[in-house]
Amino acid sequence: MVVVKYTMATYNKIMCNKDRFSIATMCENWRSIAGEYDLSVELDHCCQAENMDGDKGRETKEEITAITSKEGFRAVVLHGPFNELFPAAIDPKARELAMKRFNEAAQTAISFGIKTMVVHSGYIPFVYFKEWHRDRSIEFWKEFMEDKPADFSIAIENVLDDDPYTLAEIAEKASDDRIGLCLDVGHANVVSELSINEWIDVFAPHLKHLHIHNNDGSGDYHRDLDCGTLDIAKIIDRVNLKTSNKATFTIEVLEGLRSVEWLDEKQYCSI
Repeated sequence: MVVVKYTMATYNKIMCNKDRFSIATMCENWRSIAGEYDLSVELDHCCQAENMDGDKGRETKEEITAITSKEGFRAVVLHGPFNELFPAAIDPKARELAMKRFNEAAQTAISFGIKTMVVHSGYIPFVYFKEWHRDRSIEFWKEFMEDKPADFSIAIENVLDDDPYTLAEIAEKASDDRIGLCLDVGHANVVSELSINEWIDVFAPHLKHLHIHNNDGSGDYHRDLDCGTLDIAKIIDRVNLKTSNKATFTIEVLEGLRSVEWLDEKQYCSI
């Protein structure tokens, strides 16, 4: 009898299959990639809130209907709107606007059977004290989730956040398993001086989703997974270890094919 011994890294790769990977529709050739490699998609159609209004709103729903019904793609994540939307807003009218727009996006997701919505944290350095941002965000997201289905979740994404601790506190103190975190590794690489390992370890108890792309630390370029200073292979291994292979990933790059081929080569995304 032959006994095969696996290292932890190899084990994680075996356990990490394509059902946990999506391609973002911001990618210019996402259709051909998702079609050829049978990947699910993360919809970016509602990132700009105006795409939910009037004629644009009808066009957006028609396009999502075409993607999910006529074309047969699996949309598993919807990226919520983010421009000028701040959950911790000091101005109550600004807070109302954020709640309204996020609710509109959530209703779009729910109407198409999408169970996860990514939302930006809305943190702005030098505008919000971290304690304020933490406490107001907890209030906001708890209120937001009050009327949402039990199987609907949000994943709060780091953008200008320079450390993982405030977001981890928000997820922890919200005391709702449906409120989790989305780690955007590219954002962390640009904004934070902390290691990506520290981000993963702190986020891990509440980490639902990741946006994976690469850069050299000087800007949010959304380059291919092997084009930058981040070691995406080690990131995926560590996420799998820390989350017991439960977190999902969206390939959020501008082109895409090279990144999917790289994942396949590394055996992270068995095609």
